[in-house]
Amino acid sequence: MTTQVPDATAYIQSLLDKGGEVIIPEGTYRITSTLKINSNTHVKAHKNARLFLCGDTPKYRGDFLLDNSDHVNGNENITIEGGIWDGNNQGKYNTKDPDLFNPNAWSGSTMNFFRVKNLKLRDMVFANSVIYNLRMCRIDTFDFRNIFFESEHLAFNQDGLHFAGFINNGYVENVRALSKGQTNDDMLALNADDSIVRLENLDLDCGPIENIYFKDIYAEDCHTGVRLLSVDSPIRNITIDNMDVGVRCYAVNMDGARYCRTPLFKEEDKPEGIGYIENVKFNNFKAHFTSKEIDNPLICCEGQTDGFEINGFVRSSELEVKPNNPVLFVRNVRNMSVKINEENDVVLKEKSDNFISEGEISSIKINRL
Repeated sequence: MTTQVPDATAYIQSLLDKGGEVIIPEGTYRITSTLKINSNTHVKAHKNARLFLCGDTPKYRGDFLLDNSDHVNGNENITIEGGIWDGNNQGKYNTKDPDLFNPNAWSGSTMNFFRVKNLKLRDMVFANSVIYNLRMCRIDTFDFRNIFFESEHLAFNQDGLHFAGFINNGYVENVRALSKGQTNDDMLALNADDSIVRLENLDLDCGPIENIYFKDIYAEDCHTGVRLLSVDSPIRNITIDNMDVGVRCYAVNMDGARYCRTPLFKEEDKPEGIGYIENVKFNNFKAHFTSKEIDNPLICCEGQTDGFEINGFVRSSELEVKPNNPVLFVRNVRNMSVKINEENDVVLKEKSDNFISEGEISSIKINRL
């Protein structure tokens, strides 16, 4: 985005400082420093109001396009409707630091919420993120509807909705990738654990993710549909209804980040396995591969799970480019059972036991013994 657009930071921030109802008219707004939103604020942005992150100013830790104002005591009752929230990933200084562990590095996230109660997001487009589109931690009671992702240029780690630790009591409906290749990482990332010394995750916490209902999730060609990342912190009571994703890597990834550049544990330190994933259910789930470059299963389970179910699974055969890749692969777990299509359980007693699915699958159940 061009610097010829006037700097609108002071103007938009003055509206936010007043609190209450904030109207952002149609237009293009260049933002040069983080916008801070206070409690009891309701932003109503025109659908063609584009707020973009200036690319001509250096970025540091704690910089975002928009953030809540009080990370210490927290904020409450924040609502944002409308607008195009543009991370401007082609900006000169809007780049990912090559040093993943630079303690002063910019996270690359477009929007951030930390310690907020009663957060509502509606009818919003997140565009051209550098890394995560929307980053959240310590959020209690939230309602997101009609959230869309698009990007003219793909970039590494473009998560869509990225949930870190201590996330509770949420409703999310109609999340869609509008452009091919989006999101270029996890469409939905539920990362109860992660490497919080990496620049993407600076100032986030590890902790439980609980009690969230998702409905109507769509991507034509994303990297991964859903990541459930649990090593020591639980992910529980999650329901996802009506998910339809084309994926290049996984439809559901529960590998515990074993294969990331920054793994979270050593295998020998976790002889009983890792993960606390409980009561996670998918209903009406369509998935297929869009890339011929990988040999993954659609669903990877490498952590301890109980009450994991997929009902009404359909592999989109007319779109599938890797029909011989398995739907499900389970390994590195102990004392768990896998049931496919309501047939006899396969028991995995030791971490050396593996399960690879064969044939058509309509339902999956994974439970502890």
